[in-house]
Amino acid sequence: MARPSAVVGTVLLAGLLGGFFSISTSRADTLYLKSGISLSVTRVQEKDGQVEYWVANTRYTISKDRVLKIEKGDAPATPTRGGFTGVQDLTRRDSAPSISQHDKVSLPHLSGPKQNEAYWVELRNRILTGETIDDQHLAEIEIQHDNRRTADAFFLAGTMEMQRGHPGQASGYFEHAIQAMPDRVDLLQWRAAALARSERYAEAALTLERANTLQPDSPEVLRLLGIARYNADRTADAVAAWKRAQDLAPDPGTASLLHKAERELQVEEKSRSKESRHFTLHYQGERTPPELQQQILAVLETGYQDVSRQLSYEPPENIIVILYTQKEFTDITDAPSWSGGLNDGKLRIPIGGVTSIPPGLERVLRHELTHSFVHSIAGPRCPVWLQEGLAQLMEPQSASAYAQELGPLFLERKAAPFSLLEHPFSRFSALQAQVAYAESLAAVEYLRGRYGMGEIVRMLESIGSGVEPETALRNSTGMDYSVLQERIGQHLTSGQ
Repeated sequence: MARPSAVVGTVLLAGLLGGFFSISTSRADTLYLKSGISLSVTRVQEKDGQVEYWVANTRYTISKDRVLKIEKGDAPATPTRGGFTGVQDLTRRDSAPSISQHDKVSLPHLSGPKQNEAYWVELRNRILTGETIDDQHLAEIEIQHDNRRTADAFFLAGTMEMQRGHPGQASGYFEHAIQAMPDRVDLLQWRAAALARSERYAEAALTLERANTLQPDSPEVLRLLGIARYNADRTADAVAAWKRAQDLAPDPGTASLLHKAERELQVEEKSRSKESRHFTLHYQGERTPPELQQQILAVLETGYQDVSRQLSYEPPENIIVILYTQKEFTDITDAPSWSGGLNDGKLRIPIGGVTSIPPGLERVLRHELTHSFVHSIAGPRCPVWLQEGLAQLMEPQSASAYAQELGPLFLERKAAPFSLLEHPFSRFSALQAQVAYAESLAAVEYLRGRYGMGEIVRMLESIGSGVEPETALRNSTGMDYSVLQERIGQHLTSGQ
């Protein structure tokens, strides 16, 4: 999400810290919006058809008809990309997918092998050499022509690779399992999850369409199919799948996604599209002259080449970019008023009434574009401070403008802790968000200068494989958050 634009000053920084710490320590309520976004708030009340809510001491207002529900307690943690966590429980099945700030809609947890049962324990021991899946052992099972056992062996191998953060290898194992038993819907679902985790959304949708053919009245398959189609930029088809799922078995999470997709579809139906090498641009013809379309795509392609060079990486699929009016952007995204753009798997940019790229838009585009790269490498487990720090660095921005104010705060341990900044900044006021962005930029700029961009990318890859963010930081640098904060303070105050 693009940062607020106002300048951070000493008084502002000092005055906002109490608000930050109250956010991290006070009991919160959770406001669930129909768009699929959830907000942790310090207080909430309904008044005259509006919902008023507070983040620290800042009050916000939103129309009641945009609110799905209000619950006591913090919002649930966001699951890993593709909906997979660790090896501890493959039998868990969640009812609703989730949306994070810079992520595609993620699939819910799928039911997998009960690895503590004797059958699966024996099969696991058969396919492993040490802790490594042995393809030779899998081949020996396959040539015995026991289709069920072959399918189960490759199924188990695939789920184990998913747990280890290797969706590419997992997809291959699931494909072998499907060859043995083509009509097993659970195998199709897992292969679709692996494809989605690898950002091969179009293939994931095709796989789930096969599953839907086999089980046309399965609400679960229809919900997954809707997610795959939505991420593959097939919004109308996603709406159709989710509507059918709701007819069969109403579900609050699906209702939220459906509401969001239907609002998007209203804009899409008035839109046209244009493709470049790495982007698909959706725009409204009468509001976006051809010259502006070309300028935006040119800026995006230039930014793509630069970010790709710095991160030594390219996302596997075209990136979706949608241009909105400010009202459409606010209605569809529920983004805070200070946001200049949003990337929730698609770049959503408010623009209207202009014939050329306005000042600042190029930086917004590069900022939001960076989130697509980071998501592709690390998934939704990437802490927001690392996301936003990298995005600002690629604009490009520098923390040198904030050094005089931030340095002493880091050294005196009065800065907002990085554990707090792991989570979305959308719950902050505009002024609090400024501080959060400044700290994030200072952190990533320091890490790049001290350890190089290659080490930051290795951190992202580690986080993407399931390692906790602070552990990934420690593995790459030897520092935990507390030491990082101290080192940044020393760096900023030394002027080096």
